[in-house]
Amino acid sequence: MLLDSKNAEINAYQQIKRAIMLKRLLPGQKLSEEWISRNLNMSRTPVRAAFKKLEEERLVEIIPRRGAFVYEPTIKEIRDVFEVRIVLECYAAKKAASMISDQYISQLDELIEKEKEAYETRDFESFITINNSIHQTPAIVTQNKSLIKQINSLLNWSDCYIVLNDPFYNRSVDTAKNIPEHKKIVETLSNRNPLQAEKAVRTHLESTLNSLEEPKSIFDN
Repeated sequence: MLLDSKNAEINAYQQIKRAIMLKRLLPGQKLSEEWISRNLNMSRTPVRAAFKKLEEERLVEIIPRRGAFVYEPTIKEIRDVFEVRIVLECYAAKKAASMISDQYISQLDELIEKEKEAYETRDFESFITINNSIHQTPAIVTQNKSLIKQINSLLNWSDCYIVLNDPFYNRSVDTAKNIPEHKKIVETLSNRNPLQAEKAVRTHLESTLNSLEEPKSIFDN
């Protein structure tokens, strides 16, 4: 019975998170326990537990006496996180450029190919994982444990903003700016050029921040 309850919680969590990632549930939208439990054919208890877990990931906001809502981050929240990411990731790229091995360059090239596949298959979940791996790599190259920890924390923190605001489904392999921007970062690292690597990371993160601050409507041409 306990296992069935835990499985129900996991299922509810996965289903609700997927609906948010697929933009079927939108920022600011109220989440009805009754409606969701009925659609998932389960009781309200696992749905409530799923809301709690999603709240920890900042995908859901639970407001006392009002209920649960898909989280709607402010522009300031998004900007604050990305400003710190820019500082730390630029530093990581600059340090990594002078010490990166060909093995790491090959891994980054493979990640970019997987990123293209994620766009082709419209797999947003894979895209998030791949994107984080690309951004983690320069810090990993430096072997600075404190830097790695801080960047990983910021990536986890900004995942919710990307999930909620990134116009992934309005892009294709040909129109996604992050693919050529990621390629540029790998190119500068491959050339062992610290200043250019730093510049490429800054340009990319500022571009990403801009896309999150001004997401395009699905009705735009």
